[in-house]
Amino acid sequence: MLKRLIVAIGLIGAAIPQLSHAQDWPRRPITLVVPFAAGGSPDIIARALGEELGSALGQNVVIENRGGAGGNIAALHVLEQPADGYTLFFGTSGNMATNKVLYRNLKFDPERDFTPISIAYASCNVLIVPAASPIKSIPDLIAEAKRRPGALSFGSPGVGTAGHLIGELFKSRAGVDLVHVPYRGQAQVINDLLGGHLSMSFEAVATAIPVVQAGTMRGLATSCPKRSPQIAAVPTFAEAGVQDFAIEALALVAIRAQTPAPIVTRLNEAIVKIINGPKLANRIAGMGLIAKSSTSEQARSMLSAEIARWRVVVDAAKIPPLD
Repeated sequence: MLKRLIVAIGLIGAAIPQLSHAQDWPRRPITLVVPFAAGGSPDIIARALGEELGSALGQNVVIENRGGAGGNIAALHVLEQPADGYTLFFGTSGNMATNKVLYRNLKFDPERDFTPISIAYASCNVLIVPAASPIKSIPDLIAEAKRRPGALSFGSPGVGTAGHLIGELFKSRAGVDLVHVPYRGQAQVINDLLGGHLSMSFEAVATAIPVVQAGTMRGLATSCPKRSPQIAAVPTFAEAGVQDFAIEALALVAIRAQTPAPIVTRLNEAIVKIINGPKLANRIAGMGLIAKSSTSEQARSMLSAEIARWRVVVDAAKIPPLD
């Protein structure tokens, strides 16, 4: 009994500094690190979220863009900062999930070193082909790929990117042989599709919307659980006959592990309220994305599921480790 009492007193004593720190927090501006250059969807959403979060917390939220190495540079920078609640990370499925299974010597562990605060949004991909392609549907594509194994190609912005991994997963689910062609950027993929040098690509909905609406590309299917309102004529993969292919990439706000729990709780409450509010939710939807929020534990569970899924894909496709 005495032992239990001593342990309980120790736990209470350890919690008092955290509670005191959380009550005073935040006393100065907060930095939200975005692992991409300014102008892309994550940056735009992070800035909108940061503005509202600053108002909710009574302190400015400063956006800091740190691109490079698939988000690893930004993640390491955040982990070099104190676990005091003043440096947040705007992570994605790429740098918080697939990088863990892709990189040979990743210098951090997303699950061990970060505490997810909340999911912010989800994004899906659309399988697109040039408008002039004779392939009109997913059944057409599968039939042609099986008739000519290895003759059809799909492009992506590079090895290990979402467009690459989703393509590999599609190959597995559909039982077809497609050739992956990596590029240095998304614009080159679209240009070669337009030029007839590629058969298809798995583009983010936000990228696919303008080219599908313009009629230069044909959308065959979307990995969203349901059709995207902006391209409602494009069926889901399930509707097109490919089951178990509802794939959503996640964006989430995270913070260094060991950050006091009361700070994480306060951030979660503020961020969830903002994401579910009409201002940010409408902005997210207008970009072809899906507004989502979660508890910290739900975000952690979703992140773990992403890591497990893409580890299977990377192993099955025999993708060599990245340095």
